[in-house]
Amino acid sequence: MNTRIEIDKRSLDRQAADWIRDAIFSGDLAPGSRLTEISLATQIGLSRSTVRAGMQRLASEGLLIQHAYTGWEVVSLSAEDAWELYTLRSNLEGMAASLAAANIDDAGRTQLRKTLAELKAAIANKDRRRIAEADLAFHKTVVALSRHRRLIAQYGQISDPVMLYILMTTKLMEYSDAIYAEHEHMATAILEGNVTEAEKLAHDYARMHGEHLVKVLRTQSEFQEA
Repeated sequence: MNTRIEIDKRSLDRQAADWIRDAIFSGDLAPGSRLTEISLATQIGLSRSTVRAGMQRLASEGLLIQHAYTGWEVVSLSAEDAWELYTLRSNLEGMAASLAAANIDDAGRTQLRKTLAELKAAIANKDRRRIAEADLAFHKTVVALSRHRRLIAQYGQISDPVMLYILMTTKLMEYSDAIYAEHEHMATAILEGNVTEAEKLAHDYARMHGEHLVKVLRTQSEFQEA
């Protein structure tokens, strides 16, 4: 009898990174949490050196901070971090949306409508993690539809911190129907090939939510310091 064996083709350090990333996005590892390689190696079931390599991968992605001699820490999104992310994100996504609107074909339209439908379903279920994942998937799809290799690569470098940013923004919006409406407006402009409108909507929505998040984080920081 032939038995099919499922083989995980990811490298072990990538598996470790994926485990830690998932724990961060789920909230099991809270922002600012201190981590040790030994403890994580025990939890994940991989060697300490493998876990260390995975953590170094996440540090390069902006999710972990390595402190000399004292270990690791889950990144905390500060007002300055949020400002840097939204100013960069708004410009990258605005450019991507304009290029997507100019280049979109039937296959791209199908994919964009699919990601929009997945976001609608996530909002209906009021699952914050799923909403954030569907939200980011929508924007990644728009970026991919730009067909701009360097833009896609640049966006890939900030996608994990952007996920944390979206999780926080989604929490502030409390599953508001506005989340879907905004994405639907962007999708419509792209699907209709409206380059100017697509760029403006993508840029302005990212900026609006970014400014709100920065304001909230600054207020929280001032309250903690008082």
